[in-house]
Amino acid sequence: MSDQQHPTPKEKASLGELGGRISKARRDAGLENTAADMDANAAVGAGLGAAWRISIEIVVALVVCTAIGWALDYWFGTKPWMMLIFLFLGGAAGINNAVRTALRIDAQATEALMNKQQGQRNRPGDGSE
Repeated sequence: MSDQQHPTPKEKASLGELGGRISKARRDAGLENTAADMDANAAVGAGLGAAWRISIEIVVALVVCTAIGWALDYWFGTKPWMMLIFLFLGGAAGINNAVRTALRIDAQATEALMNKQQGQRNRPGDGSE
């Protein structure tokens, strides 16, 4: 099959028109992702990742500190006092980590927003030169 048939210019135009109609139909049906949709999906994914990270940090701090308190109770024979004390310390440590993480994420989001606004203002041809 050494004879390859190349589409004629008329067929190319017809294929281009068909591709445009298919793309329009996909957009109208909501099946085609635009750049804005992909940015929104990425933002939702990043937010969910941050929420999981914060919740896991709280749970891990509680579990680890409670385990340390239980071990100290077992060792010193002071059941359940050390476990209760370390349970509250673990809760405080988990909340502290969650607040610090949330503040860091907020600062990064604010910086990204400022950079985006700065970039839009400094675009060539917008009359701000």
